Amino acid sequence: MKFKLDENLPFSLKRIIESSGAHQVDSVLHEGLVGTDDHDLIKHCFDEQRILITLDNDFIHSHLAKSQKIYGVILLKSLTQGKKAVNSLFNSFINNYDLQDTQNKILIVQLNQIKIRLIS
Repeated sequence: MKFKLDENLPFSLKRIIESSGAHQVDSVLHEGLVGTDDHDLIKHCFDEQRILITLDNDFIHSHLAKSQKIYGVILLKSLTQGKKAVNSLFNSFINNYDLQDTQNKILIVQLNQIKIRLIS
């Protein structure tokens, strides 16, 4: 699977994702896309067939999900946005969920809970 890390995520997630399987990871920061409008970023991810990983709730708003094609989104709802907390939450997520099964879904990842919304 191919993933894109949003600008609000620690780059250390790249290593965590890549070590969990044959995944490709890009980041908004390293591609010079910081500050890109949410709609444009979702389109960019769709065109590249990448799952967006973010801490930003705006990507799951129903109007955004219904107004354009989304390849997939993983929203991490960490108690804090610090590197350690985010990495810990993501590690817990990948220990309980197959990253190959993320396409056409919005996954809302919380401590001890994963909510799944199918994208039609």
